[in-house]
Amino acid sequence: METEGPVVVTILSDVYKGRRITLKQKDNYIKYLLVAFCIIAIGIVTYVLFSYPNPGVADQGDFDRVMAVSGLELTDQDKSNPDFKRFYDYTVTDYKISQMGVYQFLVRFVSTTMAYLITIISFICKLFGQDIFKTGYLAVAYGAIYIFSMAIILKYINVKSKITLTALALIGLGIFLDGNYLIWFNSLYGEPMMITSLMLFMAAWLYYTYQSKTIKDEKKRFRAIIFLFIAAFLFLGSKMQVITAVPVMAVMLGKVLWESRRQLKGRTFVVLCFCYFLLLIYPIQINMVNGAISKDTQYNSVFYGVLKGSKTPEQDLIDLGLNPEMAVEAGKHAYLDSSEYVKYVPRTEITEKEFYSKISNGKLAKFYLTHPLRLIQGMEYTAGKAFYTSTSLGKYSRSYSEEPIREFNRFTLWSSFREGKLPKKLIFIVFIYFSVLLVSIYTYMKNKKVDEIVEKLHLLWGIMFIGVLQFPMPYVGNGEADTAKQLYLFNFIFDIILVVSVCWCLNKLILSISKKANK
Repeated sequence: METEGPVVVTILSDVYKGRRITLKQKDNYIKYLLVAFCIIAIGIVTYVLFSYPNPGVADQGDFDRVMAVSGLELTDQDKSNPDFKRFYDYTVTDYKISQMGVYQFLVRFVSTTMAYLITIISFICKLFGQDIFKTGYLAVAYGAIYIFSMAIILKYINVKSKITLTALALIGLGIFLDGNYLIWFNSLYGEPMMITSLMLFMAAWLYYTYQSKTIKDEKKRFRAIIFLFIAAFLFLGSKMQVITAVPVMAVMLGKVLWESRRQLKGRTFVVLCFCYFLLLIYPIQINMVNGAISKDTQYNSVFYGVLKGSKTPEQDLIDLGLNPEMAVEAGKHAYLDSSEYVKYVPRTEITEKEFYSKISNGKLAKFYLTHPLRLIQGMEYTAGKAFYTSTSLGKYSRSYSEEPIREFNRFTLWSSFREGKLPKKLIFIVFIYFSVLLVSIYTYMKNKKVDEIVEKLHLLWGIMFIGVLQFPMPYVGNGEADTAKQLYLFNFIFDIILVVSVCWCLNKLILSISKKANK
């Protein structure tokens, strides 16, 4: 009996040492996994974007807005070339960095967050005596943010099973680095800014969760929150369509501030509150600055949305509080030649008086709420355009091929499968969302006292809700114009949901096998 105490202590010590070894082994495994992940990811990005002939996406008219606020313009060679073609068929990757005055610099603070990234790259180019901006530089920046974000997610998601974590890494490589996502990086479209900054936000949320639950140091918590705010800022300012995510971000970031009110000093907390309100106001003012673009979407939402295919266009206009005579333009979008309109030509004085001054997002929302069948019909149309991340725009420069090349197949296995095999039906999309929601609520009820799981579920719900708000937006806000492209963010979020679902199922299977083996 005299030796019982020491024996117990020895056994407990051995167990403790064994646990430490196991934890150390796991940490080493994660390090090796992250290194391997980053090397493979860099290899994929290099292959897709930077092997000859360097692919990209041709301009369909979106680049001018970005160029105007980012200090870019066409090169002198392109301006003077009478044979120059920049729209739809061929990629243009080189742009001149224009001179920047005080006004031009200030404009960038109230424009897309792409302008911030382009400004930094342009500044570096100037330092090296170069006045040409290449979209390839932007692709490198996007790739770095994207891979960094995914690595942070893998590190801080804290998946217990090595098999599940490895599967998550491999599935992430195959899905999120698909060529039809990456090819947009080599362009001036806002889509890559959206998905890379959303991935960065997810990484920042998981990092904040780790810091807030394991480390109580005020400075580290503050840095984690600032990281989260920067990611949210970049995301909300990436494109006008992200305005629908503002309520979600307001709740999620407001929750973070509320949780931190006692851990942060008074002045620090006030600074964060100021940043919080600035962050939410920023995307709203972007939409106000781009009012002209909003007019086109307003026109499309009514004439190319509500009235297109309607059996009662006059009554629809009356329900919207508009002149029923405008039914003569039913089915037309805002980008036709002026000769193709009967009377109400977009952006003319009569259309301003009779249409733009009277229509509003509130009236559109009221129309669809009071006409639910029309909304469902619109959502069925939208579902038919879902899951496409490829595009029919040209993929290569004219110097490479005089014949426009629209096909692209570098590392596009996943997007080809998604576009060809997944059912483009509203019922399928609702089923996936509803199933994930039910399982996540059940998981929450079982683990509502486990902070780490709760925070992960909050992130999942936030991302899901952003996707829910994105889905009806293209049709309600822009009719049937450019629907597939405007579902880009929804498709990305749908992929996130699928990856989470597959990894959850795999983890449950591994746990089940483990329990049976231990019996």
